[in-house]
Amino acid sequence: MITEDKAYDILALEPSATPEEILARYQILKDQYKKIKEETEDLKTQLAYQLKQIELDDVFIYFRTCQKI
Repeated sequence: MITEDKAYDILALEPSATPEEILARYQILKDQYKKIKEETEDLKTQLAYQLKQIELDDVFIYFRTCQKI
């Protein structure tokens, strides 16, 4: 379950972040995780970053639902 505090922690942002900062950070992390997942041959690392991508998507949905973005 994603809470507001956890969502900001996942994105490494302060609660005072603007919607633009939230979206930018989400996209940066999403791209980084995708790149790492695609470049590694280690299955554990691939799965770990796939889970991180899912967690980011959960944060995005949370902020959308709360109308913060």
